[in-house]
Amino acid sequence: MSKLANIKLKVCGLRDNITEVAALKPDFMGFICYDKSPRYIGKDFSNNLKNEAFKIGVFVNQPIDEVLDLAKKHRFDMVQLHGNENVDYCVELKAYDLKIIKVFAGNKLPAQHEIDAFLPFVDYFLFDTKLETYGGTGMTFDWNNLKTLTIKKPIFLSGGLSLENIASIEELNRLEIFAIDVNSKFEISPGRKDIEKLKSLKKMMTHEI
Repeated sequence: MSKLANIKLKVCGLRDNITEVAALKPDFMGFICYDKSPRYIGKDFSNNLKNEAFKIGVFVNQPIDEVLDLAKKHRFDMVQLHGNENVDYCVELKAYDLKIIKVFAGNKLPAQHEIDAFLPFVDYFLFDTKLETYGGTGMTFDWNNLKTLTIKKPIFLSGGLSLENIASIEELNRLEIFAIDVNSKFEISPGRKDIEKLKSLKKMMTHEI
């Protein structure tokens, strides 16, 4: 069986055509709560979605009180920490019984001891590329590097995933990938997703071609 058939789908950076994306039934939907991102959801965002996807709020080095307030206000199922948040930050946030995705961004791998330090306090890891701006860089992550690490939490794989390169995930035999995270390569403009591309991706992942 193809590896893609067992991997879940997260569509991130949603803002302008959320309902259309929700109709495709991704497993996770990501909403960027960082006001310097071109995909920032804005202050008037309202989570009225009734679908079964997990809703994820994406934050970057924001005060814990702000993360908690927005997670409650928007009824997020989990939070994604996409900045330089340290272990102590995660410890404090985890005390509120939130599910946490901790992001490691950049093709320079974290050391094994860095990964291990976060293990008791996060639920997932996400690996992405890194630029001066946060979220949806479109640059391809060097996924093969991850095979040198022992990662005892489910992995979200991100970083320039596109219809053209997503099949290369099949080659990562030693890496157990829980979900893929797509963003900038599947949109018409920042925050507006390309529905036809997402439909093609769903077909690839479910072998409905």
